[in-house]
Formats: sequence, structure tokens, C-alpha cells
Amino acid sequence: MTTIKRTGSSDLVWLILKFTVAILIALIAVFPIWWMINVVFAHPGEPVSLNPRLWPTSLSAGVSKIQAIFAETGYLRAYGISIAYSVLTIAGVLTVASLAAFEFSLFDFPGRRLLFGVVLLALMVPTAVTIIPTYLITSRLGWINTMQGLVVPGVASAFGLFMLVQFMRAIPKDMIEAARLDGASHLQIYWFVALPLCRNALVTLAILTFIQAWGNYMWPLIISTQTDMYTVGQVVGLFNSPLSHNTVDTVMTANLLAAIPPLLFFLIFQRKIVEGVAMSGTKG
Repeated sequence: MTTIKRTGSSDLVWLILKFTVAILIALIAVFPIWWMINVVFAHPGEPVSLNPRLWPTSLSAGVSKIQAIFAETGYLRAYGISIAYSVLTIAGVLTVASLAAFEFSLFDFPGRRLLFGVVLLALMVPTAVTIIPTYLITSRLGWINTMQGLVVPGVASAFGLFMLVQFMRAIPKDMIEAARLDGASHLQIYWFVALPLCRNALVTLAILTFIQAWGNYMWPLIISTQTDMYTVGQVVGLFNSPLSHNTVDTVMTANLLAAIPPLLFFLIFQRKIVEGVAMSGTKG
């Protein structure tokens, strides 16, 4: 009886400890976003005064700041560039990664293991190592300050390929053979058999690719040198520059506008993101 009580009390203590740590982590993660909203939707200087408030005090002041950002800068155009960049990158990554994963996971061909090993090796190479060669190739192709210069270098995703391979390995080979006996071509098997079975993985990869493309700062900074090709990240970088002389609330407004799309995507699809990443580690 004493042993049962000790076990029950230790479980309770462990449960309380887990919830306490989880709440602390949540507060640390959410507070910067809440403080950003607080600064935007308040009168200028109020949140950073000697007696700051931890809640928004003026909706109209925040709306005025957002309107001023859109009216006085190229933020709307940068939004359009970032959306096009993200959507095209998603389409390219899904197409290339799914086609490659289809071949790597379901068919045998000479050098398959070696090529897949090279792909896995690419996951361990820092992005900074490949920036200069990629820029030189892009420059020789004449893609500086163009949408294809932004999109094409990021289409070949080693992570996307690895993730989809884990899913497609779980597809029964009998289904592939049955489709082949029914007269389906190689492309038809890919389109009507493999892709529908990997729908959750494709959705997860699309969401992760969007978050990565929207927040990508280094490559657009290198490839887009003209203001009419600036992405949201570059425009926000101008606001955050030490020489910009912008007030705190203006900088926070620019950052909040940049953070809204990925936050919405994550809040809407967070369950699919967690499920997709977890399943990619258990398939195969």
C-alpha cells in the first residue's frame, strides 16, 4: 500500500513538473509575439514608457501604423513577390521531390543507393558553403533580379526527398504491380497510385516549404538587388537597419506584417505538420 502511494505521488509530481515546464516554454515562445502586437496597437511610445502596459490600448493607432507602412513603402509589392516566390517554390519542391522519391523508394536502378547517399550527404552541408557556386551559376544564366533566380535554386530539396521517400517506401509493391497489370504507365502509377497515398506528406512538405521560403532572407538578399524585386524579408531588414532611424512602433509594425502569414499557416496546419514529421520518422 505504501509503495502504491509513493508511486501515485511521484507520478503527480512528475505531471505537475511537465505542465510547469510546458507552460514556461509556451510563455517564452508567445511573449515576444504578444509584445509585438502590444507595441503596434498602442499609442506611440506608450509600451516602452516608464510605466509600460502589457496589453494593447488603441486599435485605431495600430491600423494607422499599418496603413502608413503600406502607403509609404513598397510593402504590398514585397508581399506579392514573397507570395509568388513561396507558391512557385512549393510547386517546384513538390514536383521534383515527389518524382525523385517515387523512383528512389519503389524501383531499383543502378547507383540508387549511392545517389540517395549523396542526397543525405547534402543535408549535412551548410547552406553557406553552396551560396557562392549557386550565385555564380545563377549569374551566368542571367537570372539576377528575376523570379526564376529566386525560385529555381531552392527547388531541389534534399529534406523533401528524404521525407517523401519514407512515406513511399510504405506503399505495397503489390499495388504497383497490380496497376502495371491493368495497363497503367509509369507516369500513371505515379499520378494515380503514389501521390494519393502520400497526400498527408505532400501537405506537410508544402507547409514547411512555405515557412522556409517566406522566412528566407539570405538568398533573396543576394539575388534581388533591385527594390522592385525585394521580398518581405528584405523590406523588414531595411526597417531593422541601424541607419533607418525608424521608431520602435514602426519597426514592430513591419515585423508583425511579415510574421502574420507563417503564423496563420502554422496555427491552421500545426497538427498536420507534427503528424507528417512524426510519420516521416517511423515509415519504412
